[in-house]
Amino acid sequence: MDADATARVDSRYWMYQVRSSIDDDREIQAALLSPSTHPAHAGDCGFGFASPLQDEPYGVPLKLLYQVRMSDKHPDFYPDSHGFCLFSERLVNVMRHFEVKAEYFPVRMIDENGDTLPLSYYVFHSLEGVIDVLDPARSEWTGDWRVGVPRVVLKPDGFPQRPIFVCDHLYEPMMRDDLKQSIQGAGITGFGFLNPLRYRCGSHGFPPPYTVDGR
Repeated sequence: MDADATARVDSRYWMYQVRSSIDDDREIQAALLSPSTHPAHAGDCGFGFASPLQDEPYGVPLKLLYQVRMSDKHPDFYPDSHGFCLFSERLVNVMRHFEVKAEYFPVRMIDENGDTLPLSYYVFHSLEGVIDVLDPARSEWTGDWRVGVPRVVLKPDGFPQRPIFVCDHLYEPMMRDDLKQSIQGAGITGFGFLNPLRYRCGSHGFPPPYTVDGR
């Protein structure tokens, strides 16, 4: 496959992450106040399940309390202090429209004075899981993390075309282009995107910053 064809394949998907510095270049974060419900250990993050990023349902009626600064801008994808994904109600509605496999848990947000804020947010837990999508040969994946990959090249076909998923080998989240365009068209904030071909890891270096448009 030539370079142009590779670029066309990978333009269908974007790597994404939450952006933490989005309020006049000042880092913002929702601080989790809810105490652990279980002793934390290798199989329990402290809330009765292994990890906020696990593929399986949490299996508990999660109810979390967060504190945020009232004066902050409140992004739709809110940076969280403990590894959960905090999504606004309108972002949740977009995910539901695209039939993303997930579970949602409403949270309560308070300000510095302990007053409840009129903000509607949810813990978003994706159940899409890891997909075998990386083309190891064209990505030059050796299986050695000390070497890493010089680029992320996806297989041209043969995998489920899900709206979001986790890329195998790298375990990085990815998003389909039509969902990205819908998010940006709605003015939804808090996402950073990166073209997979610009990704680097291992001895090849680190990826460039994830930006609003991913360019």
